[in-house]
Amino acid sequence: MKLSAAIKTFMQTNQDVYPCSDVLCTRNGCCPEWLLASSRYKQGQIWRQDGYYVIKSSCLSHENVQNLIMSGDALPLASMFGEVVDALETLGAQCWTCWLQKSLKLFHECLKEDNMHSGVASYKMQVFHDSTFLCVENEANCYFMRNSANCNLVFTNWNTYHWVKCWEQPFFWDLACHSMTFVENLSQSYQRVSSPSTTTAIVTAHVVPESPAPL
Repeated sequence: MKLSAAIKTFMQTNQDVYPCSDVLCTRNGCCPEWLLASSRYKQGQIWRQDGYYVIKSSCLSHENVQNLIMSGDALPLASMFGEVVDALETLGAQCWTCWLQKSLKLFHECLKEDNMHSGVASYKMQVFHDSTFLCVENEANCYFMRNSANCNLVFTNWNTYHWVKCWEQPFFWDLACHSMTFVENLSQSYQRVSSPSTTTAIVTAHVVPESPAPL
């Protein structure tokens, strides 16, 4: 198959431009596992929110994948985003049905040109952290009022837990599962301590280690 002149030009122009620079590429174009697309509400549909969707590249022809990317109708997702999508598409709904949709919105914000620092993307563990936090926040809010002292303590201690745990566990779903168990147990503990039947004070160390270096 002859290499399209348009694809060839696009590849040469964007070989060092994120996210194309961080996606598997061949001489025939970009080969991401997932594409990210967004829809905007139309005039008159005042209750319709913006929507974010992932498209499996294997469902499309190679030419259609390239056309979607070159036209800007879809963004190729780097492997670190793809790992989150793979997990949340199959398992995430068991924890929270909105988790994937919220994460896709987060990814879209990460990939917007004006949100990237000189074209440099977020690194892997930061993406895992931010996506997991969406569910951590939802879980904590099931136990405590938003912005309450106990709720903020859960966030602080989970943040410490995440950055320590990611040194030994590099995979998103395993990290997320450990996080959900940690947050649930911590929230239940704080709830018991804070109940009227006890006067025990909650004592916690607000020590947050530095984030690990980009992988």
